[in-house]
Amino acid sequence: MISRGHRVYRGSQSAGSQLPAVLLFIFVFLLLAALMAFSLLPEYLVYHRDKVEMVVPMLEESGQPYTITAVAGPGPYGSPVNSSIQVAAPDYSVVDMAETRSLGYLQAYYIPMSKVTETSLDGAVKEAQRSISAMGAKGLVLEMKDESGKLAWMSNVARASSIASNSNWDPSAMISELKADGWYLAAKVCCGVDTQLAVKDETTALRDPNGAVFYDATGMFVDLWNRDVRNYIIDLCTDLIGMGFDEIILARVEHPNSTVIYTRDIAATLDRQACVMNFSIAVRRGLTNIMAKNGTHLDAYADHSVLGADTVNGQTLSNLLKVFDRVVISTGTYGQDAPVFTEAKIDSTLRFVPQMTWGFGGGSWIIDPNAPPPA
Repeated sequence: MISRGHRVYRGSQSAGSQLPAVLLFIFVFLLLAALMAFSLLPEYLVYHRDKVEMVVPMLEESGQPYTITAVAGPGPYGSPVNSSIQVAAPDYSVVDMAETRSLGYLQAYYIPMSKVTETSLDGAVKEAQRSISAMGAKGLVLEMKDESGKLAWMSNVARASSIASNSNWDPSAMISELKADGWYLAAKVCCGVDTQLAVKDETTALRDPNGAVFYDATGMFVDLWNRDVRNYIIDLCTDLIGMGFDEIILARVEHPNSTVIYTRDIAATLDRQACVMNFSIAVRRGLTNIMAKNGTHLDAYADHSVLGADTVNGQTLSNLLKVFDRVVISTGTYGQDAPVFTEAKIDSTLRFVPQMTWGFGGGSWIIDPNAPPPA
């Protein structure tokens, strides 16, 4: 059309230009419908013990609501069911973790923790040298952790700091000097009796039938089944190996001769031997890599009763020798003890280490002035 001398054009709109608006309308409609269905759905669901039904009154057939029945789940048990977990007794006959191929004689002098101090260790080493140098020996066994739970060194282990077990002395420099001077070093670490840990963290402690922390004349017992206890020992031994110790000797790897309450329920279904072996295997596995890297050996202190046919603390000689490279036993009857090993075809000169008041050539021993006198 023409208006006042101007031509005005009104273009036509195609169907394609309206498509986005149509699609948006459909999307909004479907979204609202879905939200409405979701909000109304629970009103039509009927829950039964063994199935779920959807009852829709508006879809009545013959005057009855239309019912959609879900797939039925398992029906209820007809009678009470008793369930229990049966734990089979472990079989240790296949355990073979000891590393004996590189063993040499362990000939050493024992230094108790009371002398492993900044002011006393040097004198104790000189005393050891006077005692064993004539036999051509140059080894030391240092007690680095006793039943009190205190440490003879300032460790890098966080738990030791948190329970105030660390010493304020770092013997690393002196250990390095001893190594440079040709000394062979073994560290004794107490495991099952740790008064400091039991007091500071009672979740790791064994308890008597009345619920009190279990103890005897030597100190308070911790639970060897407890993972925190195991990890703590692994961390301490790792620290000692890093300082340069050639062997680690675990002491008090034993079960008390009493009825106790454990920190793990499963422990109550297993015997004392399982307690000792489970702990020993776990610690050995935890130290495998660093021991292989440093050529370190892992030994165990055992009670003299382990040489007999029966023990009450969970230790047996055959089991200990499956996990540990050597067994150290304080004795005054070496002549009667050594045949127990030889009759079992075990090298008593390498794997049996008597801790006693005297030494000899051609075998392993630890001289301890406080050991039982010869019988």
